Amino acid sequence: MKQPNNYKLFFAFIFVLCSFSAIAQDEKPKPKLLLELGYHLSNNKIPFVSVYTKSKNERKFIPVPNIAVKIYLTQEADANLLGTVKTNNEGRAIVSFPPSVQALWDTATQFTIVGTTDASKDYRSISSETSATKAKINIDTVLVDGARNILVTVTKKQGKDWVPAKDIETKITVKRSIGNLSVSDAETYTTDSAGQATVEFKRIGIPGDEKGNITLVARTEDNEFVGNLSIEKTVPWGSNFVNQGIDFNRRTLFATRDKAPWWLLFLAGSIFIGVWSVIIYLVRQIIKMRKLGNT
Repeated sequence: MKQPNNYKLFFAFIFVLCSFSAIAQDEKPKPKLLLELGYHLSNNKIPFVSVYTKSKNERKFIPVPNIAVKIYLTQEADANLLGTVKTNNEGRAIVSFPPSVQALWDTATQFTIVGTTDASKDYRSISSETSATKAKINIDTVLVDGARNILVTVTKKQGKDWVPAKDIETKITVKRSIGNLSVSDAETYTTDSAGQATVEFKRIGIPGDEKGNITLVARTEDNEFVGNLSIEKTVPWGSNFVNQGIDFNRRTLFATRDKAPWWLLFLAGSIFIGVWSVIIYLVRQIIKMRKLGNT
């Protein structure tokens, strides 16, 4: 009499085990959210923090939009909150330093930026941080044996003083509408013990504005010590842009649609009339044939 009860207990155990297994399979693990932070200082003015949220899909990373991120200075505390932002469609956002952290920022030398997110239905909560040393970058021009040279100086805060920042890689370029051009042969230039990097300007004759002005840009990119520093300077080292008197309003083959050449308009109009004339002629002939068939 006890054997059937044992079978019942065995089948009940198997049923419960399968149920738990099915529930475990339905609860898929949430994908891992990655949070990248960057410290930026442009023209030695108000610093800001860049935010980038992404997730790994198979073998590539894809941006994750609409993620709320809280950014703190030095540590996660309400008094140190820089701001709360939501990432855009590219997974990016920017947070500027508010006046509320001015006193804390003035006393900082080395600092940490902390970013946190809350858990959602799609992603777990995550925390990330980046550290940097408070620094400044300056750009100037000098003449060396009659040649135009660019002098970039990077300094960092040490206690109450600003001291040279050695071994900082910088990019020195000419600002263009699409992509900046290096002022010389090398891509990057490293500061010496005086915190300076000097490079000869070799983009002679590069087009400028109407007065021949061009914009020089010196920057560091994701440097592990000073972050992202950038500064610009306008100099009259380009060639003047002169209007050659070309009449952009005349009718040409590559002009806008409303300024197409007359011969092109005549040709297109003739083709249009010819094609529709044939179509109308064929339709009329079909109608005549149907009328003759009915009679």
